[in-house]
Amino acid sequence: MLSTVKNILEKYVALKPETTMIVGFSGGWDSMCLLHIVKKLSETYGFNIVAAHLNHAWRGEESDDEEANAQRFCAEFDIKFRAERLDEDTKQTEAVAREERYEFFKRTYEYNKANILLTAHTKTDNAETVLYRIAKGTGLNGLEGIREFRKLGDMNIVRPLLSFSRKEIEAYCMENELFPNNDSSNQDTRFARNNIRYNIMPRLKEINPNVETSLINLAEIAIGNNNIIDELMQNIQTQITTGNKWHTQNFLRLNSAIRRHFVYNLLLKYNVEPSFSKVQEVLSFIADNNFSKTGKTLSITSDLTLFTSHKYTYMLNEEDTAKKNLREVIITGEGDFPFENKENLVIKPCAEKIEHFPPKSARFIYADMTNISFPLVLRTRRDGDIIQPLGMQGKMKLKKYFINKNIPVYQRDKMLLLCKENEVLWIAGIGMSEKLRVNEVATHKIELNTEI
Repeated sequence: MLSTVKNILEKYVALKPETTMIVGFSGGWDSMCLLHIVKKLSETYGFNIVAAHLNHAWRGEESDDEEANAQRFCAEFDIKFRAERLDEDTKQTEAVAREERYEFFKRTYEYNKANILLTAHTKTDNAETVLYRIAKGTGLNGLEGIREFRKLGDMNIVRPLLSFSRKEIEAYCMENELFPNNDSSNQDTRFARNNIRYNIMPRLKEINPNVETSLINLAEIAIGNNNIIDELMQNIQTQITTGNKWHTQNFLRLNSAIRRHFVYNLLLKYNVEPSFSKVQEVLSFIADNNFSKTGKTLSITSDLTLFTSHKYTYMLNEEDTAKKNLREVIITGEGDFPFENKENLVIKPCAEKIEHFPPKSARFIYADMTNISFPLVLRTRRDGDIIQPLGMQGKMKLKKYFINKNIPVYQRDKMLLLCKENEVLWIAGIGMSEKLRVNEVATHKIELNTEI
């Protein structure tokens, strides 16, 4: 097992002192086996290990005992240990547990500036995953099961034990006198994967004693076929994407099977279980809302949201959709006004003739403030805001202005506004009021900048 794990690791990361590996460590049989093997390798190659343990707090004292046992193991083998505990009101489902676990891994990964995350999925887990996806409904992609390597954002994830069965893992632990946790919830067949493990797989083994191997072979065939499909789809991808955004109308012109493939891969990229029903939900949402100019959103998980508009479709994270809680900054006159994250609003005199005005998307404007009196306020939007758009005689509600500009709803609470009472004079990066129009000579330059 040691040489197999070593060979797999070397495919994805250099085994040297500068390398840091995070090992997902529940303290159970699989993860204790993996951590023990990786520790042995680190003694030879000198790389760093951090064991990451998430206490789900589902089973009270038992969960705490498991965390303590995991910590004792790490102390005995001189392994850095990091643990977090979920809030007791966290929803107790497999999907939420998985989501919270990977968010914790991500925090640990970033904090330690790690190179790779190792999880202890086994051959048995892989077979059960394929069967689970068949039962839930999946396409050819879902039959791939658990890949040896995948990326989740900036995180490189490797599963070095995928070629070993659970029996082999247990044999390793007993041979090395390891004492793993025995999570009682693993026996609870109310959870779908436990139901497969204890009720479904034994029945299938009556038909085919090698059903586990057969399911793994099916996954290998699916991986091979999908590799062919992925190569063929590279050209298609360049036609419908800009960065992480899909051009909605181009996407909808694709064949339905290709659209399904794109959505499946999108969910997989963001660590969402790509069941048939979830893929269909996303496809239907895009089709139903593709005429929206300002866009609609669909909640995918507690911190992931899909955005669709007539122009683009893309995924948003929790930070993208969170409201910006900017305290109001009173602008008393010319000068430099810091507000947050080393950002500043600068208003300074500018007595020069302007021949080339900046684009609306710029973080600065030239303004004629002859008829504008201080104080002004830098803030985010609130009810009752109005604006007189550049080039217009009348005023309109800010909400209508945003709609006319096709500004998505999730972005509107993040816009920085320079206001005189409830009237907006400048929306940074979007546009300015007629009241600041420069005919020939600007009186001021207004700029948002960041200290370095």
